[in-house]
Amino acid sequence: MSLLVDRSEPTYKTQRLRVDTHTQSLLATLRHRLRQGVAAPLEAETLALELVQHTLGPRTAHVAGGSAGHQRLVDRAKLVVASDLGRRWTLAEVAAEVRCSPVYLTQVFQQVEGIPLYRYQLRLRLARALDLLEEYEDLTQLSLDLGFSSHSHFSAAFRETYGKSPSAFKQSALGR
Repeated sequence: MSLLVDRSEPTYKTQRLRVDTHTQSLLATLRHRLRQGVAAPLEAETLALELVQHTLGPRTAHVAGGSAGHQRLVDRAKLVVASDLGRRWTLAEVAAEVRCSPVYLTQVFQQVEGIPLYRYQLRLRLARALDLLEEYEDLTQLSLDLGFSSHSHFSAAFRETYGKSPSAFKQSALGR
């Protein structure tokens, strides 16, 4: 099997595929609707099967590239950015945290992840927003807590990524 590492005992190779935005949206919808108790059994089963199909089907995400050293550097940068999603990191700050130059970090991150670091941070914030929508009545506060400069910036990025505004997503996912 190509997923197993060649050793005496079966172990899986480390997978480095990101979850695409459609899958994130499906998962958040299912999770919110189940948590609220508003998902009909047929709806929940259909969403769950769609998630499985999407996860096991053809890969739509970028496969990480680069050496093990580059991957470790990128993983450290990801941890730095994820440690405080509300912080408006500069490239120099992240590079200082992982002990390399901003130019080198930019090049390596792009090579390994296939997207710029700022785009990764944006996707991370938006994925977190999917989880937190249920807890926030004031979406402006949510946007500010996640480091967006304004509610309109948050809404535009959310709409571009998930195909609907945060309010529309919240209404459809939570029945509100």
